[in-house]
Amino acid sequence: MTSFRVLLIIIFTVVYLIIIGFIDFNIITPLLPIPEHICYYHENDPPIWIDLFYLDGMGHTEPPYSLLHMSILFLISLFAAILTSKRVDNFLIARNL
Repeated sequence: MTSFRVLLIIIFTVVYLIIIGFIDFNIITPLLPIPEHICYYHENDPPIWIDLFYLDGMGHTEPPYSLLHMSILFLISLFAAILTSKRVDNFLIARNL
């Protein structure tokens, strides 16, 4: 793996994190049935997917993203960046640039 490909992976990871983070935090998350009241899940049992992706260790949804949620977003961005950098690098090699 060349240093150019590593640089491409870093750049594309940041770009994909911004794009996927914007889509997730501004479009998908507001559509989910997460209650506005911060202590709602202290008195009620949350669904397992809300517990995994949106609750912190104390049951708060503020901020509404857990470490697992952020890790999955990073891994998706990293995977997409690796694939994109591989294609860009191969394209540039084929064009002799």
